[in-house]
Amino acid sequence: MAESRPPDHQGTRGDPETKKRRLTFDRFDVARLRTRDFQIRLAIALVLVVVSLLTNRQYLGWGLFAVLAVLILPYGRARSLLGAFVPYALVWFVFSFLRSFADETQWARTVNTVAADFERWLFNGELPTIRLQADWYTPGGLQWYDYYFTFIHWSYFLVPHTVAVYLWWKKPEKFRQYLLGLIVLLTLGLALYFALPSNPPWMAPESVNSPGAPTTLRIMEPIGRQLGGGLYQAGYNVVGESNPIAAMPSIHFAVTFLLFWVAMDYGKWWRITAAVYSLSMALALIYMGEHYVIDILAGGAVTTIGWVAAGKWIGSGHTFLPSWRRGESVEKVSEWPSAGRQPVTE
Repeated sequence: MAESRPPDHQGTRGDPETKKRRLTFDRFDVARLRTRDFQIRLAIALVLVVVSLLTNRQYLGWGLFAVLAVLILPYGRARSLLGAFVPYALVWFVFSFLRSFADETQWARTVNTVAADFERWLFNGELPTIRLQADWYTPGGLQWYDYYFTFIHWSYFLVPHTVAVYLWWKKPEKFRQYLLGLIVLLTLGLALYFALPSNPPWMAPESVNSPGAPTTLRIMEPIGRQLGGGLYQAGYNVVGESNPIAAMPSIHFAVTFLLFWVAMDYGKWWRITAAVYSLSMALALIYMGEHYVIDILAGGAVTTIGWVAAGKWIGSGHTFLPSWRRGESVEKVSEWPSAGRQPVTE
């Protein structure tokens, strides 16, 4: 006679609610902290932090993000995470690393005012950044829009990555297009950094300013000092690093404009929100002395090329990243036995 199943499992093995409860508790079972799998995760997390600190502090932000993902991500999604965000992080790492060489070439020392000269010709002898700062900025009397534009600028370090996580979690196919579009725009941006190195307005030499015109200021610096200079500087050291010629194109705007293309597949209000966000970023970058108008236009161009090219590539049936679905991973986790328990036998 077959042995009866324990009462707590009887008749519930296939119940979706039971699987959901078991999945929830299995993820956070304290016994897993002592497992070899978690110890490996912890070792990887420590290596990421150490490497970030020893190589370049700019990568510490990525290191901390990776640490959180490694330590707390549900076990059944680990493979999907590696397949999606290792390429995502690698793209940013390679871009940041190669960009640091763009200002060391002889070409960078001879043509780094070309964009400013072209912009002055385009706007009848004036630089829009200098005009906006002369009309809007009051030293010692910061206005509400100074704070608004500063926080819009800072949001670049959070919002695009948050959107990437959302797309990976909810819309895997859209995440693939997002990642491939990002690869194309960063590649084109990097090529332009080397081909047409250009100073941002606030780092431009004095000869770029019009005779008698005020010097271009970096407005977010006084705002950062007012909000807490030490915190601002520490945060900037982690997530940002000035490059004297990495202005053409504006990657800040390019990545922000990528969110606009993503929103085109969603509802009306998402499209409006993304459009307002992109325009706010463009105006913030020009007003605060971070970029010229021509940098913004170039950033929008490389983004459009990247998004359209990514859509055509994926639409033509080419494979880009494994097709791991959310449900597949969860189902596999729900079949795993809990730590310290034996699987239920038929």
